[in-house]
Order: sequence, then structure tokens, then C-alpha cells
Amino acid sequence: MNHAQDAHAPHPLLKRKSPAPLPVGFLTRAAQLPGGRTLAVAFALCVQAALTGTTTVTFATWLRKKYAISSDAALDALDRLSAAGLIETDRRRGRFAVVKLLLQDEIPRASAG
Repeated sequence: MNHAQDAHAPHPLLKRKSPAPLPVGFLTRAAQLPGGRTLAVAFALCVQAALTGTTTVTFATWLRKKYAISSDAALDALDRLSAAGLIETDRRRGRFAVVKLLLQDEIPRASAG
């Protein structure tokens, strides 16, 4: 094969792992909580968990900004989600919150992608 043929050879497609399903029950319960951004925080956490394939997520600044959530609204929402038993948080001064989504009784689920 010469170089001209190499330039037109098809490239193999990379297979992308499909994300985990979104937890509909979790999001429904979060939607019932007060606060304007509580559902947005719950959604951001669920999407990040689905994309990473884990239920433990670091709630970093870039994630807040991606979903237009202020730091005050995020902290309030994390408190509400925690009080409702939907998450557990590890929050330390000077560090991003590490959030564990409590999804053990989650059914049904909807596909994220």
C-alpha cells in the first residue's frame, strides 16, 4: 500500500461504553424537595455518576458551573439531598464535596444515552 492509499484508509471507530441508566426514582424524589437548584444538583450528580460508572462523585467547581449552580445553592441543595437520605457527603474545609448517591432501591431507570 502506498501513502496515497493510506490517507484514504478508513479509521477504526472507537467503541464508547454507554453510560449507566439515570435513576428516575432518585430524581423524582429530589424534584419534590424545596429549593430552586436542588433538582439541578441531583441531576448533575446523576449524570456525572452515570458517565463515570460510579455512585461516588466529586462535586467540583467545573460541575457546578456546567449546570449554572452557585456555590451557595449547591451547598443548600447538598444539605437537602442529604437530609432526605438521597446522598451521603464528605465535606471538608478547603476541599470539594465528595458525594455518594444512595441508589440501592432504585427502580425503574431510564437510559442516559
